[in-house]
Amino acid sequence: MKRTSAAPKLVPYITQREGEYGWLASELTLSMDVFGSVRIAYQDETPADRGPGRELWARCSQSLNAAGKPTGKPQWRLVNPARQREAMERLRCQVGLCPAETDQGYLFLAGVTEDESHRAGGPVRTAQPPVCLKHLRPALELCPHLRKGYLVFRARTTSVWGVIGSRYRLTASGLAPLPVEEDDAPVPYGHPQLGWFLASQLVRELRDYEVVNPNDLVTAA
Repeated sequence: MKRTSAAPKLVPYITQREGEYGWLASELTLSMDVFGSVRIAYQDETPADRGPGRELWARCSQSLNAAGKPTGKPQWRLVNPARQREAMERLRCQVGLCPAETDQGYLFLAGVTEDESHRAGGPVRTAQPPVCLKHLRPALELCPHLRKGYLVFRARTTSVWGVIGSRYRLTASGLAPLPVEEDDAPVPYGHPQLGWFLASQLVRELRDYEVVNPNDLVTAA
C-alpha cells in the first residue's frame, strides 16, 4: 500500500521563520522629532519604520514564497515584528491573515497568567492579534504561551494602545539597549520615553468585551 504523507502542520502567519533576522543596533542613530525631542532613528529611515504613535519599529527580514506567504522552519516561541504589526493594525487573523471580524466583534486570546484586568471589568491589553472563527481552535492548540490555560475575549471595541520593545540609551560607545527590567512590559503611547524604544510588538486595548467559551463559538461557526 502506498503511504501518504501527513498534511503539513499549520503555522500562524505571525510566527517567525528560520532564516529571518533583525537589523543591527549599529544601524541606529539619533534624530529630532517635530516637537524638538531627541529619539532613536535609522540612518536610512523610511515612513514605514514608524508606527501609529511615531515609534520606531524593529526591522526584521521576511522569508516569503512566490505567493507572499511565510516559508521556512517555524521558530515557535518567536514572533516576526512586521507580521505581528500588520495583523494588529489591520485587525487580521494571526493564523491566516484573513478578516477576523465576527458579527459580534473580534476574538482575542490571552494566557491565564497575563493581564487580569477583566476580573475587575477594566480594559484588557494584549499583544496577540485577533483570530477568526475558522482558526480559533488551531490557534489555541499551536500557541505555546496558552498551554497552561487561556481565556477568549470577544471585544466590540478595540484600539491601538502602545508597544512592547527594547529601550535604548546613549553610551560612550554608541546606542545600546537597557537591561530588561520586566519581560514584555508594554509601553503606552504618550510615554515620555517612547522615542527611545525600538518596538517589536503592537499592543491593543480591549473594551466593551466579554469572556466567552470557545466551544460555543466553534459550534456556532
